[in-house]
Amino acid sequence: MGDMRGPGWDDYAAEYEAVHEPLTGQFAARALDFVPVGVGDRVLDVAAGPGTLTVLAAQRGASVVGIDNSPRMIRRLNERLRAGGYTEFEGRIADAARLDFADASFDAAFCVLGIMVIADYQAALAEMARVIKPGGCAAVVMWSGLEHMEHVQVWLGAVAAAFPQFRPSPPPPSWAVLQDATSLRGVIEAAGFAEVTVHTETCRWDIASPAWFARHGDLSPAAEALYRSVGPEARPAVRRELERQLRERYGDGRFQLAAEAHIAIGRRHYRGA
Repeated sequence: MGDMRGPGWDDYAAEYEAVHEPLTGQFAARALDFVPVGVGDRVLDVAAGPGTLTVLAAQRGASVVGIDNSPRMIRRLNERLRAGGYTEFEGRIADAARLDFADASFDAAFCVLGIMVIADYQAALAEMARVIKPGGCAAVVMWSGLEHMEHVQVWLGAVAAAFPQFRPSPPPPSWAVLQDATSLRGVIEAAGFAEVTVHTETCRWDIASPAWFARHGDLSPAAEALYRSVGPEARPAVRRELERQLRERYGDGRFQLAAEAHIAIGRRHYRGA
């Protein structure tokens, strides 16, 4: 019997670092610019994936706990931290909406480009607020919309050319709330944070060649779901068309694709505030 479950990020744990982290790691670094951490700080990384922010925070001397619901991602996170010699860390498989940590047990918390894949994101944000010490900060990074993600747009352009009759499904309803700066601020305030600010940042993905991006740019659950819905000919057809379009636009060498995301920063209410 075939695998009937839908694709998830657990399926791409092996590829995430080489393919996606050159872009997502830039946003993680910028989140740490807004909420600096260091020696003596206990940090929570929610939807940590393979440790993109966890590793950066550990390099700054923080004691980091990274959580994710993907066993493969957590396995890779722990491998990376062990390889780096970081002893003050822990990777856990956990439900972000039901954290098994005491109140006020972290100095800061982060969620980098993962909030939109948490089914009960309101509960997850409230849990982040609960476990942060009064006065501590959280940083939540969220894409500002598919239209501001060039790597998605070029891929969708290839899909449209290869299969003109196909209409991709819209993103989940949570995107409508979280990708808008004003509503994102409101959701974070409702979770228990004050002094919430939203900074819209642009990073550029440096890509080796059209051929590389055609082979790797679709390694994601959303692309896999689309391929499954179209049929077995979808992946090779889209990849051929994508490489053709990119070569026409950029030539055979390196090029960059821009992506925009919001970085929302909130401070935990002091007790009685």
